[in-house]
Amino acid sequence: MRTSYGLVQSSRSARPSPRKLAAVTAALALVVGVVPAASATPQAAATATAGLVPLPVLVEEDTRARPYVIRPDVSIVAPGAAAPVAELLADELRAATGYRVPVRPRGHGIRITVDPTARYTVDGAAPTAESYTLDVSHRGVAITARTPHGAFNGVQTFRQLLPAWAASPTPVKHDWTVRAVHIEDAPRFAYRGIMLDVARSFQDVDEVKRHIDVLSALKMSVLHLHLADDQGWRIEITNDGKAEGDPIDYTALTRVSGATAMNERGHRQELGRTGYYTQAQYRDIVAYARERFVTVVPEVDVPGHTNAVLHAIPQLNTDRSLPARDAGTGVVPWNGTANVGYSALDERHELTYTFVEHVFRQLAELTGGPYVHIGGDESHAMGHTRYVDFITRAVPRVQAATGVGTMGWTEYAEAGLAQGPGYWDGSVVQYWIGSGDWVRDFVAKGGKAVVSKADGAYLDQKYGPTTPIGLSWACRTDCDFPKYYNWDPTTTVSGGIPEDAVLGVEGPLWSETIRGGDQAQFLALPRAASILETGWTPAARKDVTGFTARLARLGARFAVSGVNFYESPAAAWAASLAGTDVTARRGVAARHGLGLVAAPGTKTDGRAITPDTVDTDGDPASGSALRGPLTATATCAGVVLPVTFTQAQPRDALHGAGVYTAGVEAGFTRDTTCVLTPSAGDPVSVRVRVARGGDDRADRQAPTLTVDDTVRAGTWVPLTLTGFEPGYVDIRIDGVTVYTVRADGEGRFQRHGVIPATTPTGARTITAVQGERTASAAVEVTG
Repeated sequence: MRTSYGLVQSSRSARPSPRKLAAVTAALALVVGVVPAASATPQAAATATAGLVPLPVLVEEDTRARPYVIRPDVSIVAPGAAAPVAELLADELRAATGYRVPVRPRGHGIRITVDPTARYTVDGAAPTAESYTLDVSHRGVAITARTPHGAFNGVQTFRQLLPAWAASPTPVKHDWTVRAVHIEDAPRFAYRGIMLDVARSFQDVDEVKRHIDVLSALKMSVLHLHLADDQGWRIEITNDGKAEGDPIDYTALTRVSGATAMNERGHRQELGRTGYYTQAQYRDIVAYARERFVTVVPEVDVPGHTNAVLHAIPQLNTDRSLPARDAGTGVVPWNGTANVGYSALDERHELTYTFVEHVFRQLAELTGGPYVHIGGDESHAMGHTRYVDFITRAVPRVQAATGVGTMGWTEYAEAGLAQGPGYWDGSVVQYWIGSGDWVRDFVAKGGKAVVSKADGAYLDQKYGPTTPIGLSWACRTDCDFPKYYNWDPTTTVSGGIPEDAVLGVEGPLWSETIRGGDQAQFLALPRAASILETGWTPAARKDVTGFTARLARLGARFAVSGVNFYESPAAAWAASLAGTDVTARRGVAARHGLGLVAAPGTKTDGRAITPDTVDTDGDPASGSALRGPLTATATCAGVVLPVTFTQAQPRDALHGAGVYTAGVEAGFTRDTTCVLTPSAGDPVSVRVRVARGGDDRADRQAPTLTVDDTVRAGTWVPLTLTGFEPGYVDIRIDGVTVYTVRADGEGRFQRHGVIPATTPTGARTITAVQGERTASAAVEVTG
């Protein structure tokens, strides 16, 4: 039966009386968006540092002062060099609040000042290029810095002081208040890096930009891009500016090895992702990073990890290059395995150095940064003598060709042991494993060290034995964020190095098991936050208990912004609620979302959100600030309706809870107001606007599969799927599943797929299968 007073209740929902759990047995006080942390860390909700990662040098809160409130007429005052930074903040506030948030050169509100002569101190010390002060009172906000980079850092801290829903990509109803606080801050180290391996499995431009957004908010200052490895080559190199007599066609690097990737170790047999960046796309990434004060360091690994190079460039295959070339093709076969140490360039071949100079010259010109990274790790097959010969010849030639410093992994420091003082001036060694003696020799000869010790910084390691992706050679048991927090770069290098020898820290994220940006986020976060705080916060201020409490508050912001992070059981993740206005079709009974709940570490049966403390339900056990079920009701036009909770991506082995939509089944005949009441905490009011029109949902497209008519066994071929649902799609040859791929948000896959070398020749059928949705193509397989 349907009512007629402004609201039509769906026939699928009976009208219940409101249910409220007592506060002592309910979740926590869900106060229009902020849930205090669990009782294990009660101070987190009351301190000014709650949610601040990395921890600033000095934080002082005036608990008696009124907070600052962001109102619809808010503006950001940012004259001169502060304006670009202000626009980044304004973009976020506009999206979440729906306010105009103009950026003006003068006025009142949120003021950002860049003044090279600004007089302030950071806990008594002189200001630096990245330092800032931040003051919040009921009258306004003031961020002061000597450089735009410092102002950007101050803005990131201010963003963390805001409610988690300030990160929402769409407008929400929330109380936009900020505590009164004074902060003085500056980094410990200039280099605070994260490395993305896009060589083994590619990540596209948008995915890389997403990483930059998320990690620069944690004050990452360097993005290290691992652009080439045995499995693939990911950056366009042109033939422009070739040395006289150079016979190499550099466009083959992407034409051939841009179409290869890992073909093992993916979750659910997902194939590694192919692709590459054009030079225009790479410049776009660099510019995007620069706007967020992130320096890009490009890496092409030499002399090892070069199978993709040798597969693409015949002229580099010699009797001494490794592995041996195929007699028929003149190049090495592609290799999509995770094997390491088997490939190497010929260190006696002059064309090897012509190639190295040309590639790094273009990379340096495209990047415009202070370093290029030459790799230099795991060149096992060529032996010690050959390796040292290559490095000692390549480093000065790369430096001369590029005009910038070189970086390399621990092994490349060994090549300087026999050299004199100043040999490593302007260069950097990245310590990941091995002898501390090499590192100390390196810095004694003018270099600096970036510390990435594998057992506490490698982000590609499993969190624990049941994590479905990741490796475990460096960290085998408890590899959660506390372990990645509890180390120091001056002591983790065997034998220790002085503070002034350390340029900074980096968390490398290798991609043997990663397929796509969501899986990269899952392995990186929250452990990347541990590493970045180590690079920022003074050692004396670091404390894993305090970090855990602050991180637990930050988790809701991650969820609201769509970050797929590992919801560690080591943290009691806070929860948060916001309302959402609704546009409904007149008289049409449907589900309408009235609110959003960010509650990391939880799950839902549709009726309630509860902590997920078990690992027997297909996803990891987690931690939550909720102590019991969270339910809700909604009162719309005097009718009390039950609220149910849904997720766009249910929590599973590789995805967190994300954001729940709190919705009702109802139809509306006129504009009204609904009051969403959680089982504990204050209600939130949302508007329902009724619009005319029918259902405009488009029919789903029939699935299609496109592949070449003739394909060769053992090669990668263009593969396009359309008309599928987002998610995994089985690829079968004659009915046998050979691997999976993932369709994107539009149900498409457009990369390369591999025809296994074991595929029999002759007429075959390739089929894409996703539940009842299938598409097939007949092909002729050749040998």
